[in-house]
Amino acid sequence: MITVTAMKWAPPFAAGQVRDHRVRWILNEVGWPYEVRLVDAPTMKSPGYRGGLQPFGQLPVLEEEGRAPLFESGAIVLDVAMRAGRCIGAEGTPERAAAIQWVVAGLNSVEPFLFNVAEVEYFMDDAAVKAARRPVVVAQAKERLALLEQARGGRPWFVGDAFSVADLMLGSILKIAQSLNLLDELPALAAWQQTVLARPAHVQAERDQKDEIARHTAADMRYDAVPKTSAP
Repeated sequence: MITVTAMKWAPPFAAGQVRDHRVRWILNEVGWPYEVRLVDAPTMKSPGYRGGLQPFGQLPVLEEEGRAPLFESGAIVLDVAMRAGRCIGAEGTPERAAAIQWVVAGLNSVEPFLFNVAEVEYFMDDAAVKAARRPVVVAQAKERLALLEQARGGRPWFVGDAFSVADLMLGSILKIAQSLNLLDELPALAAWQQTVLARPAHVQAERDQKDEIARHTAADMRYDAVPKTSAP
């Protein structure tokens, strides 16, 4: 049986966006059953978790009997798709190479720009610093999103003529843009994303994550139990 790690609780703005939803999504797409192991902050920062599952104390991690644990949502999505032979082109084809390309591009060339805006919106307390930085990171994010839409070129899918991990990853990443109203000037890209997110496999993945988060509170994460001197 496959087990996926997920946080017991996340703040409202993150519910449905925590990265384990990507792993749930691809597992739903390929039809592989899985269980979820909910973890708290001390568990994620523990020597056992860092030493055996995720060296940076993050999530998700995919655990599967007979295989070494696998971390990083992009790596897990690609691994599952390639092993299942679903949502990705056949080995050695240009379609597979292109799908991998867009997964990596989404994580490295799009998501960081959106995270910069999220950092300003949700984590900056200094009003003056926030006011000065926000226009800069918003402009950068919007420019990057416009380039993404230009690359899509109006096609229904980023690779070939069917849904692939490229669409899964980019649709997931754009959740950040959607929640921050960064897609308002790109209605075609926003409409494409909504089509991707309407897939039953995603709807179920997001619902499951939100339901688990709703059953817990910030206290369940036990942030106060993490030693202040622990590594970040």
